[in-house]
Amino acid sequence: MGGKKKVNTKYKAAKAFSSSKKSGSAGRLNAWGWCWVAVSLYLLFSFFTFSLRVSEGGDDSTYIIRALMLLKEGQFPSYQGPLYPAVLSLFLLPFGFSLGLLKISSWIFLTAALVLFFKAFHNKVSNLALRGTILMLVVNHHFLYFASQTYSEAFFMMLQGLFVLMVLDLIKNRPHSFGWTNNVKLAFLIFLLALTRTIGIAALPALLTYFLFRRQYKDGLIVTLVLSAFILVFLTLKFYIWELSPLAGGQVQSLLYRNPYHSSLGNETFGGFLMRFVGNANSYLSKHFIIMVGLKPALSLTQQPWVTFLLFMFFFTGLTRFMRKNLSLLFIGFYLLFLLGATFFSLQTLWDQSRLIMPYFPFMVLFLSETFVSYTTLSGYKIIRKLPLLILALCFSLSLAQTLRQTDFSAIGKQLSGNRYYGYTPDWENYLKMAEYISRELPRESYVACRKPNMARIYGRGKPFHGIYTLPTQDPDSLLGLLKDAGVTHILAAHLRKNPRYNSGQIINTVHRYINIIAQKYPNVFILRMAMGSTESAGLFEIDYEALNSASQKENPPHE
Repeated sequence: MGGKKKVNTKYKAAKAFSSSKKSGSAGRLNAWGWCWVAVSLYLLFSFFTFSLRVSEGGDDSTYIIRALMLLKEGQFPSYQGPLYPAVLSLFLLPFGFSLGLLKISSWIFLTAALVLFFKAFHNKVSNLALRGTILMLVVNHHFLYFASQTYSEAFFMMLQGLFVLMVLDLIKNRPHSFGWTNNVKLAFLIFLLALTRTIGIAALPALLTYFLFRRQYKDGLIVTLVLSAFILVFLTLKFYIWELSPLAGGQVQSLLYRNPYHSSLGNETFGGFLMRFVGNANSYLSKHFIIMVGLKPALSLTQQPWVTFLLFMFFFTGLTRFMRKNLSLLFIGFYLLFLLGATFFSLQTLWDQSRLIMPYFPFMVLFLSETFVSYTTLSGYKIIRKLPLLILALCFSLSLAQTLRQTDFSAIGKQLSGNRYYGYTPDWENYLKMAEYISRELPRESYVACRKPNMARIYGRGKPFHGIYTLPTQDPDSLLGLLKDAGVTHILAAHLRKNPRYNSGQIINTVHRYINIIAQKYPNVFILRMAMGSTESAGLFEIDYEALNSASQKENPPHE
């Protein structure tokens, strides 16, 4: 007829990622080839980024110590979610304290999370978006970091994977009613998420919003009632077994303060929470998320509000589109909306740590990728249809390059050979060596106060340390009284860097200020017993309470 040939506007995924358009043995070979590439990359990079060190952040060692105290003393693991320390205690029970084994458990949890992530979205999103996301994750050192750290992220991601897999399968197979049994299971998984990380409770409004959109009112009522029953039973057991009130723990209260380290400033205002949302959204989206996908250097500190705005607009564009196109991604959109929203509203802006959004990072990448794919699929221009592939390939390459730059490939070998301190900066090496010295040389009944007691306890072979986190008063007698009442015999004062990236001369000086206030009135009460390191050193001071008594008698002589 002489007319133009009709352009085929159906989306054709790139050969590197797609096998859905192929059939027979070629398609299966392509699928298996992609799988083996992903598995090989994951095993390779998770091994070389595996670290036997305890993180300087301190939360990972805190989880371990809470697990030990639960196991040995029956002490309830308060403040943060109690479930993860309880799970760690199960590893401690048969094998005793083994830092390596505890870290391997995190690798198992993260591996399970990856598998569940793939199963949850297989045949529910495009091969390009799913495979591109997974390939980026398996070479991403920000993600792989949690395969060897006893933070709760890997365990939470595994539970999250179970929850999302179940919801998406029910959306596909039972789109009108999930059924009583399935709703009970979902309520239990939300309960477990909340026990692992308090923010996990936001999974409930995410699910209820989906039920409301689909008019599954009965499902929403069942999940809410069953979850309430689980929480009520838990709080009752907590009260009768450990004699703890429902509000015991302190984490929620610390979120309500204007400054978690200065409670005297009072609670945050409504306007303050709005400012938190804006500040956190800008920090976690325009800085941390962009770093995590490889589009910024790993150590970048810059924030761009326009990037945050664009990500918000693109997210809501996808959410609107998936209301008609993909119910599975619609639920993921609601999940991200509530989990990230609650995170941005509740977190103190000064915490500013990428790990606080890491559990949602895979969903963020997949959701944005599939949004892009859905808008370019029907384009009549080949270059437009290839844009998602090009962007994912770019993020994969940049993440890989970032991982290669940030990874010390000799570290795991040196740590396995017995060098416990390899990779620490001198300030931390001196601090941890002093903790080991204390456990080896001081009498068993000695009790040492320091800034990072849980890290000290791990490197001090389980010896308990007393924590000094704040300066509760400026009165020297009161400060000494707190130490004496706690049974403290020594103080470990270390020059820990305020900026861990380099030695600026500024240190975390809480302990030094504590000592200085007392020493101004009682100059002979602290006796230096040991110093570790010539620069950025750690000092061990014995508290001479007898000198304190002598000083008090001279100041206030007895009346005749």
